[in-house]
Amino acid sequence: MEQSKLYSNEDLVAYCGINCKECKAKAKRRGNLANLLKEALKELPLELFREVFPPFKPINEVMEFLEFLPMMSNMQTCCTSTEHPCGDPDCKIRVCIQEKNIRTCAECEEDYKTCVKLDFLKPGHKTLIEDLDFIKEKGFDAYVEDVIKKYKMDPVTVE
Repeated sequence: MEQSKLYSNEDLVAYCGINCKECKAKAKRRGNLANLLKEALKELPLELFREVFPPFKPINEVMEFLEFLPMMSNMQTCCTSTEHPCGDPDCKIRVCIQEKNIRTCAECEEDYKTCVKLDFLKPGHKTLIEDLDFIKEKGFDAYVEDVIKKYKMDPVTVE
């Protein structure tokens, strides 16, 4: 097998300031749990349960979702690597950051705390504003050293 190229720790700070090593889309555990649940549900008499228990009426949609969930671990994240860029090139955050020629939202002259472009991320990334505050106060390099580099996780690779 060809050796994988590693992203640098700097590459694993998304434009929005999210620690890509913490990305929920890449969580293998979630995919494994979805597969286990799907297999366990297949052991049940789902047709009978659908008739008797109202929560089982949409079981087909549940099974479809469980089929999809493991695929999320293969989704591209929004890293900032120049050698192996990934994520949506039309992401409003990415476009904004690149147009302003800055590294993260923390460097923006506007208030990132109220920026609507970040609203969709806030529910899933509880420390988003804290992380951006850290970058703004202590700098990007300090964030990489104090947060990203120390984060306990297998390296993120490109296959």
